[in-house]
Amino acid sequence: MQNNPQHRTTRPDVKEAAPKQPVPDKPYIGIVTDCLRLNVRQEPDENAKVVAVIDCLSQVDVDLDGSTKDFCKVRTPDGIEGFCMKKYIQLRR
Repeated sequence: MQNNPQHRTTRPDVKEAAPKQPVPDKPYIGIVTDCLRLNVRQEPDENAKVVAVIDCLSQVDVDLDGSTKDFCKVRTPDGIEGFCMKKYIQLRR
């Protein structure tokens, strides 16, 4: 029998493995530290509009690709997106 991909026989008792899909990286978790309340800003600038204020020990999702040298791009548990100063966010995986 020739190896012909168009003429494959499959056995009902053998399942083909599903193609492997890339596993997305787990998001980084940030914990607010070293301040009582932290501003979430609209832009990565300390003079930008404040869109939310979060308390110390709050947990946020951190997008490292969207972050800058001084600011973390974050998403709060309420779904608010913005930027917080990196020096007040402790990253965890």
